[in-house]
Amino acid sequence: MTFMRQKNFSIRKLLLRYLLILLGTTFFSLLLFCFYSVSTNMKQIRYNNKALLNTYIYTLQSEMNSLDSFNQELCYDDYMFRLLDCGYYSDSEKIVYEYNLKRILHNQVPPYGAILIFDDSDSVSMYQFGTLIPGSYSLHMYRLKEELKEYWLSAEPGLLGTWQHYRNDSFSVLMNARKLNNLYVCSLIDLNHFYLLDDTGGDYAHLEIGFYDNQDILAHREYFAELGISAADLKSNGSHTFLSRYLIQTAPIEGTDISICCILPANYLWNYSRLSIVLITVIIAVLCGLILFTFQSINNALVYPLNQIVNATDLLAQNQAEKFPEKSQSNVIEFQTVNNALKDLIHQKISLEKDKQQEIIARDHAMLQYFQLQTRSHFLANCLKSLYSMLENKEYEKMQRMILAFSSHLRYIFHDNLKLVSLQDELTEVNDYYNIILMDRSKPVLLMQEVPAGLMNFRVPPLLIQTFLENSIKYNAQDNKLLCFNIHIETIYLENKPVIQIRLCDNGVGYSQEILKKINSNDGDVYEDFHVGISNLKKRVELIYKSGFSFAFYNEPDGGACSLIYLPADNNER
Repeated sequence: MTFMRQKNFSIRKLLLRYLLILLGTTFFSLLLFCFYSVSTNMKQIRYNNKALLNTYIYTLQSEMNSLDSFNQELCYDDYMFRLLDCGYYSDSEKIVYEYNLKRILHNQVPPYGAILIFDDSDSVSMYQFGTLIPGSYSLHMYRLKEELKEYWLSAEPGLLGTWQHYRNDSFSVLMNARKLNNLYVCSLIDLNHFYLLDDTGGDYAHLEIGFYDNQDILAHREYFAELGISAADLKSNGSHTFLSRYLIQTAPIEGTDISICCILPANYLWNYSRLSIVLITVIIAVLCGLILFTFQSINNALVYPLNQIVNATDLLAQNQAEKFPEKSQSNVIEFQTVNNALKDLIHQKISLEKDKQQEIIARDHAMLQYFQLQTRSHFLANCLKSLYSMLENKEYEKMQRMILAFSSHLRYIFHDNLKLVSLQDELTEVNDYYNIILMDRSKPVLLMQEVPAGLMNFRVPPLLIQTFLENSIKYNAQDNKLLCFNIHIETIYLENKPVIQIRLCDNGVGYSQEILKKINSNDGDVYEDFHVGISNLKKRVELIYKSGFSFAFYNEPDGGACSLIYLPADNNER
């Protein structure tokens, strides 16, 4: 079998060839990017303008529908309006009716509009203008009110319930009126002051919104006159070439004879394209710097060994060292030597990591076994004495219950501490232990549990709760006070992370200040002969979880010890 001999090559010449290809490709790409950027920016601007225009249309038509519905409800469903219409009321009653109607108008009137109520005999006349309309009590407002009143009193009945446009020297409004016998309600929207209340500016600060019909511009006429834009320009939707001074987009408003328009100066396009220009400049600068850096830094291919070392280090840090042989192929003899040395180093590193991990596991397991020996309850001898006493008194049935509960307790405390148990199993052990205590104690103990059913499968270290129940009974002497032990478990959030909070409290004498100081510390010592179970538990939790857990111990203001345990709610499979 004949093997083809691999041809030697020069890294310098290969690099130069790649740099020339990169240079040509980059400049060609930059040219295409310029055209693409301008085209994309134009499309984006038109899209943004259209979106704003649609938002204005939606807001305006929603307001129109809301005001029309209000007019109908006021005419046909409001009893005060109907009472004013019938005319059978005293002066005091009229004041009350008008006051209540004004409150309704105040709550309903939009900031850029007004609502009027009047009749054909001038006996009823009230109005409410929005907050955005200046000079609500000026002569112009009064003149507008009287003109609209005259308009609707002489209007054809068919115009009622439809939106009509009305304009004088000071106002340009859309209005809608309803009538109940001789009483009218008219709602209007001022087109000169209509805008989105949550429009905070940004790119939209360059836009101007206006209204027009087939004959004339209806709002912001001075601004459009300065721009030289007429209703005919708006009707033709403007020009879209790059030489146009303005970008115009229009849309009709349903239910009316008017349309809305959006005006954007065309020179804003170039301001919008500054990002693309800066980006192209940065690319050119980076490209020139890359060429200089490459020709200055390449010397006898020193970059390759460094890159391989960095690559090997990153793969080791990511526990993906097995990928290194795939990325270390080379036809250069020196590079092969470097790669082989790195491969040997990686294999040694992996072997050492595995040995270290096994040592950690063995050490943790040994520590857990040691702590397991410490968890043998102090009351074992007492239980045996109690059994002997029951035997002497021939309390066989009680003795049977004691033996069953005691055997379940023994089986549980010798559980493998390296594994977690469900809350259901831990609470079962707590109840077994509780039953033993009730049979061995002259005074009863009250055990209260508040645990959601959804947390019963949550896994915890064994003897997590039983340890504190045992301590409560051990360190609280039997007196006339009923000993209560409360278990409360729930899911909460600490630093935006879900944790399981286990709250264990009693109404006993509480922790002494010395014990509190010790068990709240992070020293991890075995605290003499007192509360060794708590120290044991903290060590076991630390060995199992490594991180994400915490403890807190304190005394209740009314007396009694309280212990808080926080365990991570996620990654609970062990």
